[in-house]
Amino acid sequence: MKNGTCSKCGSTQVYKSVNTSWSGDGITVKALGKKVTEVFPTEAYLCLDCRNLEIYVEETAAAIFGKGESLSESIQASDNWKKA
Repeated sequence: MKNGTCSKCGSTQVYKSVNTSWSGDGITVKALGKKVTEVFPTEAYLCLDCRNLEIYVEETAAAIFGKGESLSESIQASDNWKKA
């Protein structure tokens, strides 16, 4: 959907969240560790025709809360995410 076309229905009525703060569009992914919580900003795309919502998570955490770890490392080591 990043190209402006819905991946589900093909519509071009796709809107992207716009925010310049560290939290992206207000939706964040948190990886809770024993001592540090890593917070990853996101980018969201919404199709107005079929209501499909896609959320993309940034690769590096916002270092203001944690160590700025990578998404893969943080999620795998977290207490609040389990492999499906």
